[in-house]
Amino acid sequence: MEIFVYRGEWGLPSIDYECSRLLAYLKFSGAKVTVNFNGNPFSSPNGMLPYMIADGKKIAGYGRIVEHLSAAGIGPPVGSTIDVPGDQNHSTLVNGSMQYVQENLHPYFMYMLWGDPKNVDSTRTIYAKRIPIPFNFYCPRKYTIRTNDITQSLAGFSLEDSIEFHDVSEFAQNAKMCLNWIAAKFEENRWFLGNQPTEIDAMLYGYLSVLLKHTLPNNVLQNHIRQCPKLVQFVDRTTATYFAKEGFNTYTTTGSTGGQQKNSSGSPNDSSSSSSSSQSTNDQSQKSNGGQTFHTGQQQDPDDGPKERRKRYILSGLVASVAMVGFALLNGILTLPHDRNHGNFMQYDDDESGDYDDEN
Repeated sequence: MEIFVYRGEWGLPSIDYECSRLLAYLKFSGAKVTVNFNGNPFSSPNGMLPYMIADGKKIAGYGRIVEHLSAAGIGPPVGSTIDVPGDQNHSTLVNGSMQYVQENLHPYFMYMLWGDPKNVDSTRTIYAKRIPIPFNFYCPRKYTIRTNDITQSLAGFSLEDSIEFHDVSEFAQNAKMCLNWIAAKFEENRWFLGNQPTEIDAMLYGYLSVLLKHTLPNNVLQNHIRQCPKLVQFVDRTTATYFAKEGFNTYTTTGSTGGQQKNSSGSPNDSSSSSSSSQSTNDQSQKSNGGQTFHTGQQQDPDDGPKERRKRYILSGLVASVAMVGFALLNGILTLPHDRNHGNFMQYDDDESGDYDDEN
C-alpha cells in the first residue's frame, strides 16, 4: 500500500489537515505503509489528496482510506488506558466526539483557509507550490468549491458575494467553544480519551496543527489556540514524538537539498529527549543502511530557488499562451490561413488580366 499526501511546511508532515490526519492515524496504528510526500492531486480519483493505491486500485479521501485500512485490521489500538465512563461503548464515544468536532470546528476552519479574502491567496499559494504545473492552476479550486458549498448551506451566503455579506460570526463562536471543550479534555489526560491515542486524536492533530502553524494574515483561531497551553502542547508533543523525521520547512538560504520523497510510516520514535547528535547519528545510519532519507525539518525546498522560480514563471506563461490560442481557435476568434488562397489575398488568372488590357 502507498499513500500520497502533500509535503509539509512549518515543521509539520503535511500542509493539509486530511493528509496530516491520515498520517497521524497510520502512526498511531503502527502501520507499515509507504508514504509519498510529493503526491499529485490530479492523479487522485477525486482530484484531491490524500489517496491510496492498494491491491491495484486507487482509493481517495480519508474516510474511504480508513474504511479500507480498518477492513485490513489497521487502526489505533483500543486498550484499558482509555477512560470510558460507565458502560458507554468506546466506538460510540469516539464517533460522537468526532461528529461534534466536525460540526462545530470544520465550517470555520474551511472558511478561514479558503473563504476569507485575506487568507485565500496565502492558502492557494502554499498548495500550488506542491502541485505540478499546469495542475496547480485549478486543483486548489476544488477546496474553494467545497467551502462555498458549506457557506451556502449553513450560513446562506456565497463566497462570490461581497465581503459584508460574509456573516461567519456563528461559525467563529462554535469553533471557539469547540476548542475550549477540547482543551478541557486535555487538562486531565495526555490524549483526548486517556493515556493512549485514538482516531479522534488523529483528527484533532489534523485540525490543530494546521491552525497553529499556518501563517495566515487573519488567523483568529490561531490566537485562541495559543491561549490554551494544553492544545499547543498536544500539537508539539505529537509532532515531536511521531513526526520528528517527516517535518519540513522551507528555507531560502543555500544548504542541503530536500530529502527523499518517500518513507515508511510506522511506530514512533519515542526518544524525543535524546540529544541532537544522537539523532543525526541515527539519521546517518538509516541513510547508509536503508538508502532512505527523511525530511528533518532543516532542509531547503528544492522548488524554491531563483532558477526554479524563473522556470515555473516561463513555463506558466507558455502554458497560458497555448491555452489562450487553443481557446481562440476552438471558438472561431482566430483562424489559420489556408494554402489555397495564400493568406486570403485576391488572385486573378491570366485570361482575365489579358481581357482587361484589350478593353483598354
